[in-house]
Amino acid sequence: MEKEEDKEKKKQQVLFVSQDYILPFRPLELNHEYSVLYTIEKGDKKETFEQNFSLRRLKPDSSQNEYHFIQIDKISELLVDGKPVDSRAYKVSEKTAELLYPLRIVVNKYGKWVDINSYHKLKERWENQKEAIKELFDGKTFEMLAQNIENAIEDDKSLVGLISGNWFLRAYFNGIHRAYTRKFERERTLYFPVAAEVEDIEFSIVQKVNPYLNDLNEIEVTQTGESESEYLDGNYTARYFLNPNNYIIKDIELECNLQMSSSRKISVSVKDLDRNEIVLDSGISLLI
Repeated sequence: MEKEEDKEKKKQQVLFVSQDYILPFRPLELNHEYSVLYTIEKGDKKETFEQNFSLRRLKPDSSQNEYHFIQIDKISELLVDGKPVDSRAYKVSEKTAELLYPLRIVVNKYGKWVDINSYHKLKERWENQKEAIKELFDGKTFEMLAQNIENAIEDDKSLVGLISGNWFLRAYFNGIHRAYTRKFERERTLYFPVAAEVEDIEFSIVQKVNPYLNDLNEIEVTQTGESESEYLDGNYTARYFLNPNNYIIKDIELECNLQMSSSRKISVSVKDLDRNEIVLDSGISLLI
């Protein structure tokens, strides 16, 4: 029977950059479409939200590697529990969200979202579309919509606060592209927006990268941790699957369990719509 150690030797090793075991963020080829599924469980109740998004790296005006500009677009309608939205509240919420897209964000060299780059464009978009949108809703509904939008785009800080609650954005641009120890892990603090009514929850996590590709030729990164809040107990787990040819994220499976007034479980599933098999590029080791 083949020994487990021999099986590991036959697997393809992950190519890190330098002796610091850096998993690099290289979004030059980022032009992908993803399906995003949120599942929220509160006690015995369960609700799902599903929508598709595209991510594309924008070419910067200057040559620098510290930051990247990424454009996010919605490319499908929102489905709630598998069905199109039909209630007034959801329609108002969806129309508010539509005005935010295409959204341009700033991402640092670790693959972590740090700012927005389209504040003035969003204000201009609202002013240009306000009258046309007004014709789609009755007076009271439009007033609610207009208040939501104008509160959101009042200033940069308000808009950043609104966008910070986007689970897809926070999960994808989480900062997993970092240096790792010789044990292929690192400890870090992570903040995640678990609910609109509370501040981001702080988690102390251990982040690990498997030094070998999995059976699908993907790099696997995992995050596991516990809540640091003195007011609620909770745990956080996430699994990332990356294309080893360009280190771009293909899939994410994230889960957060909380004990609040009642138990709450949040799941975020992100899948690259391109399901083609990964063929490894022939290359030299980057561990130099």
